[in-house]
Amino acid sequence: MKFSILKRMRHLLEAAIVWIAFILFHYILPFKVSVNFGGWLARKVGPWSPLSNRARSSLKKCFPKLTSVEIEKIIAEMWENYGRLAAEYANADAFWDGESLKNIEIVGLEHLKHFQNDGQPGIIFTAHTGNWQMITLAAQSVGFDLTQMYRPANNPWVDALMLRCQKLAVKNVITKGKGGPKDLLALLKRGDHALLLIDQKMGEGISVPFLGREAMTAKGAARMYLNQRCPLLPARSERLSGSSFRVTFYPPLKFETCGDHQRDMYELLLQINTMVGEWVMERPGQWLWIHRRWKDV
Repeated sequence: MKFSILKRMRHLLEAAIVWIAFILFHYILPFKVSVNFGGWLARKVGPWSPLSNRARSSLKKCFPKLTSVEIEKIIAEMWENYGRLAAEYANADAFWDGESLKNIEIVGLEHLKHFQNDGQPGIIFTAHTGNWQMITLAAQSVGFDLTQMYRPANNPWVDALMLRCQKLAVKNVITKGKGGPKDLLALLKRGDHALLLIDQKMGEGISVPFLGREAMTAKGAARMYLNQRCPLLPARSERLSGSSFRVTFYPPLKFETCGDHQRDMYELLLQINTMVGEWVMERPGQWLWIHRRWKDV
């Protein structure tokens, strides 16, 4: 009982902080001020968080040749990106107001349009790089409404706000959980399209190298490709400067099956993890190293 009360109090405190930040970012501060403030505050406070120790451990194991100074620079950049992202998350209309797209450069638009109009369902996969929500806004700007798989926050009051912000950037949401995979399959069978973030640690899945180290990897996207012949389109968000972004849509993945389902699953996931790993290595300060992506961290 005591633990339950303490947990509820912690959740209430967390929710109060998050809601105050949302009100500040969305209603009180001008957009540029809120983004700069969010980035500055996260850069100053974040490196002192216990979560940064997880980031340091992961960086040391993935990039053993980095100096401690270089690691701290990446961590500071990560937190600044995350702080800016929080303010941007509350202000999706600053990038797409339903009529014009602002501060988002799109590369590979032809791949997105072909993916949209090829008469097949499909999955766009991405990772927690830059501000990944820019991908759904870029898609909306050409009349392409995606459904995004959403992982609920553990704190129900925080989750309510996150879901509200999520729906500012994407119209349709599927909540991860017991019914999530079935809902995703039903959506694809209707011929629709979904966006999946595929770089988080999974309690289940299969072990596949990511950044040179074995990591439990979700099978959902690969399963849809192998079982449903569902095209997979890679998409990447990069922060260029301030709140200016580049969203790149790559050609759909090409993968030749060998007839051994388990081997095909492993090799396809390896191809996906390798691609995402290259994005992370190019801009390590824009990936969320605080994720518990590997078992030994």
